[in-house]
Amino acid sequence: MPTHDDLAARATGPQDAPPRRTQAERRAHAERALLAAAARLIAEHGSAGVTLARVGEEAGFSRGLATHYFGSKAALLARLQEEALAEAMAAAAPERSGAGAAEELCRFARGCLEGVRNPTDLGRAFVVLGAEALAGASELTAAVAELDERTRGWAAEVVGQGLAEGQVRAGVDARAFAFAFVGLLKGLVVQAAAAPGAFDVTAATTEAERWIRLALPAG
Repeated sequence: MPTHDDLAARATGPQDAPPRRTQAERRAHAERALLAAAARLIAEHGSAGVTLARVGEEAGFSRGLATHYFGSKAALLARLQEEALAEAMAAAAPERSGAGAAEELCRFARGCLEGVRNPTDLGRAFVVLGAEALAGASELTAAVAELDERTRGWAAEVVGQGLAEGQVRAGVDARAFAFAFVGLLKGLVVQAAAAPGAFDVTAATTEAERWIRLALPAG
């Protein structure tokens, strides 16, 4: 009897399923397709009407494949948000480059806000899910809070290292700065989603960078 992974391999078609692709590779391919389908659906319709069965169909697989891979809708949404955050961080290149704390954080801000200018389905879905979490959707709130904490942790680490290296002025509270930093970026992204025609990405990016550079550098 064929497994869900076998069915996923068949659904991708011969051009997407080379004979030597391993089961792990087939699974990874199917998961990416399911997440992309979920992002498209949520970006267009919100999460309320999106079911695991619908995600499977949208991705071109069986109705049960998303359930087989993710187990629950809440788990799928949490994974989707993790992928969206990873996409934003990759675009912002937040890896430690030695450029200094202020520049690291400015680059992250630029990457996030540039995503507003040219949003991907994943980025749009991330904004939608974040807005739904603010409205109290129970299956999203915990995942959003966890991702916010991870982002704050990264920002606080950048500031903390800057303090240790003398790049950040003494007296800056790394944890408090991280809360303000994440709040600023989330607020700007939500405003952009609410009124994209009125949102000036360039002006918002310039002002965010100005605030970071005023708040952090040692004199």
